[in-house]
Amino acid sequence: MDSNQIRSKFLEFFEKNGHKIVASDLLVPKNDPSVLFTSAGMNQFKEQFMGKVSEFRRAASCQKCLRTADLENVGKSATHHTFFEMLGNFSFGDYFKKEAITWAWQFVTEVLKLPKDHLWISVHEEDSEAYEIWANIIGIDAARIVKLGDKENFWPANARLCGPNGPCGPCSEIFYDWSQRYGCKRSDCNPACSCGRFTEIWNLVFTQYDRQPDGRLAPLPTKNIDTGMGLERVATVMQNVRENYLNDLFTPITEALKQELSRLNVTPKPEWLDTNAKTVVDHIRAAAFAICDGVTPSNEERGYVIRKLIRRSLINLKQTGVEKPFCYKLVFSIAQVMKTAYPELDRRHEMIAAIIKKEEEAFYLILTERAGQNEMKFKEYAENKEKFLSAAITTANIAFTEYDTYGVPLEISKENAKKFGLDISDSDFEKEMDEQRNRSRSRTQLSGQIFAKTVSQAVSGVCSEFVGYEYCEYQAKVIAIVKDGSLVSEAKENEKVEIILDKTPFYAQAGGQTADRGVISKENFLAEVTDVVRVDEAILHSVVVKHGSLKKDETVLADVGRDLRLACARNHTATHLLQYALRNVLGIHIEQSGSLVTPEKLRFDFTHITQIPKEILKNIEHSVNKTIWQDLPVETKILNLDEAKEECALAFFNEKYGQKVRVVSVKNTSKELCGGTHVNRTGQIGMFKIVSESSIAQGVRRIEAVTAEAAFSFLQNNDELLSTVGSVLKASPDKILTTLIKLSEQIKAQERELKNLKLAALGEHSEKFIKAAKKIQGINVVIGESEYEEVEFLRKITDLIKEKADPVISVLVGAQKDKPLLLVGISSSLAKKGVDAVAIIQEINQACGGKGGGGKKELAQAGLVDINMKTQVLAKAFNIIKTKFLKR
Repeated sequence: MDSNQIRSKFLEFFEKNGHKIVASDLLVPKNDPSVLFTSAGMNQFKEQFMGKVSEFRRAASCQKCLRTADLENVGKSATHHTFFEMLGNFSFGDYFKKEAITWAWQFVTEVLKLPKDHLWISVHEEDSEAYEIWANIIGIDAARIVKLGDKENFWPANARLCGPNGPCGPCSEIFYDWSQRYGCKRSDCNPACSCGRFTEIWNLVFTQYDRQPDGRLAPLPTKNIDTGMGLERVATVMQNVRENYLNDLFTPITEALKQELSRLNVTPKPEWLDTNAKTVVDHIRAAAFAICDGVTPSNEERGYVIRKLIRRSLINLKQTGVEKPFCYKLVFSIAQVMKTAYPELDRRHEMIAAIIKKEEEAFYLILTERAGQNEMKFKEYAENKEKFLSAAITTANIAFTEYDTYGVPLEISKENAKKFGLDISDSDFEKEMDEQRNRSRSRTQLSGQIFAKTVSQAVSGVCSEFVGYEYCEYQAKVIAIVKDGSLVSEAKENEKVEIILDKTPFYAQAGGQTADRGVISKENFLAEVTDVVRVDEAILHSVVVKHGSLKKDETVLADVGRDLRLACARNHTATHLLQYALRNVLGIHIEQSGSLVTPEKLRFDFTHITQIPKEILKNIEHSVNKTIWQDLPVETKILNLDEAKEECALAFFNEKYGQKVRVVSVKNTSKELCGGTHVNRTGQIGMFKIVSESSIAQGVRRIEAVTAEAAFSFLQNNDELLSTVGSVLKASPDKILTTLIKLSEQIKAQERELKNLKLAALGEHSEKFIKAAKKIQGINVVIGESEYEEVEFLRKITDLIKEKADPVISVLVGAQKDKPLLLVGISSSLAKKGVDAVAIIQEINQACGGKGGGGKKELAQAGLVDINMKTQVLAKAFNIIKTKFLKR
């Protein structure tokens, strides 16, 4: 049975047994800052597990997951992966142990048809209820039921003793027995043994306790079920292949890897194929899925994890001799394997491959530019170990600086450190990373999360109805007032509070559209609405009370600012028309990555690799305006989600939708799922003007635009600017370009003439420095301050000194007034003997209170911190060179 069949049969089985089939959540969990990635099937059901009952009490899913806790085991172990799929069924206060166990047994024996005598069960040693169900109701032979402790059969593991506080409970696992021919071959071997004979295929967690701060396990009022069956493991068992990398989820990708290596005439050793190849396949599979879900490689948080996976893959490939972009070639095969369950991966595979390729190119550029300097850092550490340790500088500190400042991967630093007998502690490096992440986290985000949680508790059970599609003004009843996260009975003058109405025309911020603004009033009361948010089922109006007071149950007039509402509606409909035009002109790979709709402007982020040429951008802009000028009707209707998909309505990939959705369509053009406010006809937009197009991340572009009055003002401002330029140039608008081209050519000619004059004087300038050179062991040492600022001229002077005074070490400081430039040049004869310009410049810079410097062995440069360092460099450089680099 292939993996697609296993996945579909699992979901079909539980759907027949009354479960709602819920699509996989993204790898980037929404509204859950506690985790970087979705790591378990239950992550997207946290609210249900916390008692917030939704429209379903039973659910089943196949969840994409990503974990990096066991990276070192990936490729070495038969079952460890970074990306994996978790099949799971869940109960939120509905059924419990008997049903969960019965259905699990039915599925593995009747649907998967696994032989019963190959299945073993583990239960918690104190869970007699689960044991009785397995032994007496299911009829499992007691010899194949093992009782294990908290570490193996309690969730979270060891929670009773160590915490955390909160929901927890025993679990029961189903194991597949490969028979006594495998593993330790002992007659008493059972699932507690780690010899490899048994593969755990399903874990059933019975969440029945609430751990208290004193360690007590209090019974939960409603008991939950959370199960997890790893698809990769089940596929391995069903296909009888003993390890996950040999099942149908991995073998086509491994074959693609071998074929690509063969095209490069690379024949890896068998041991590399047995471990390293698996690591590459696993890591790029994980990276592809993460990039598909909106994560791009970077130095921060999730992006850092994906960058690490790609670079670990490249380090593994380096062992075969591959030292150029390669991993991106595997994306197509990954997409083909997974496209049945995840068609979005197939749709985006070119974009994903381009992002991975770009990351690979950046990696090799770093290696080319920094490899020598990185090695020298650890050589210096090995030679001066006591000095570094007395300053509390570890190899992990150096590795982190190399990574943070220059982007050198930890693996490269480890490789270079090893050459000099040095180790780098992973835990110390991660500690440095954690400290950097903590520094970069925004405190405002955290306070926002705390506020949302507090308000959520205060307004639990309070419901509001949005009537803003039909009305901009509405008589409504005050059903709650919140101040500082708590319910209050009255709002008083000058206070800032949140007002909740039974019905409201105010749109709450959602889907990229900002909230409506306006006023809430009644006789002798006026409040200005500054923001509107939805918390659970309640719509909260953040207001400043201008005068009077307001009490719960009073009736008010909620009045939305009509001009602002119309401006927002124009920009929102224009955003839909823009996406339609982008897909029409550039291709269907265009998908929304984010958006912002305000009364002032619109912003649209979308998947696309390259910059859009100006002519193409003009075509897109014209396409939008053409639709506007046709004055087409904008229609909305409520449909079931499946019906909307059948009508090919576009959905925002990162958004979760309910069963009922609102479809906004423009005749014969755009059709999208959207809850925002829109115009009735496209003609109301008036005009559409693109203001900018830019890159915001790898594979993600951004267009900013304005409509109606704002677009007209933009054009007027440009016209006024053109008129001003014409006046300065004394040229009519139609002659401005010709005049500018003529002026530009004149300026370039003058610059060339000036440059030639300066270059002619460089020879004389270099001779001045050579005459003042001092000798150390027959080597010329030139130290001086140049009158030139331009880097090009400073390098040329250095080259002339190297040419005329070989062997020579040249140290020049530029004439910049703010942060002078420092250049160190080494003649090639000295470089061959091991003298390194980078090492010298870094030593000089550090001795004078600066930091860093880079380049190549024969030429390095650095920026001095300020003008005062210039004097120190000129004074100290000779002695540093003499004592540290030219000592006998």
